[in-house]
Amino acid sequence: MLRSGVLVLALVAAASCAGRPAATEISREHAIDIARKEVSFTPDRVEAVRGTSGMTPVWRVTLAGRLPGQPPGLFETVVVEIDRRTGSIVSLART
Repeated sequence: MLRSGVLVLALVAAASCAGRPAATEISREHAIDIARKEVSFTPDRVEAVRGTSGMTPVWRVTLAGRLPGQPPGLFETVVVEIDRRTGSIVSLART
């Protein structure tokens, strides 16, 4: 009886944490700060969403803008995937 009570408590605790970010997860703002260091332009648009890269939980930060002196109509886009637990860069793509 005691084992099943402990199991029920563990399941309830796990379910209550499922929708919340882990306590050790870096913030969205910190992920954006890390990503900004990877671009040589001031972004006109910044987007950061939670996702996964393989089995790694990541912040997928997209930065879009123009390089200094770049003609209108041309722009750069950089997507930086940042490990949500460690803050390390998992991948970086430029277009």
